[in-house]
Amino acid sequence: MKTSARNQLAGKVTKLTRGAVNDEIELGLPGGQTIVAVVTHERKAPRHSA
Repeated sequence: MKTSARNQLAGKVTKLTRGAVNDEIELGLPGGQTIVAVVTHERKAPRHSA
């Protein structure tokens, strides 16, 4: 499967592995495919305080 930065994929996070610098996120897609992304802590969306 080819993807780019503009792709939007519907799925469910099936695994999250936190690391010291990066997190690994596994996304289960319909049809049984799995995508794994490595995301730096700087790239994650900021948390909003209530």
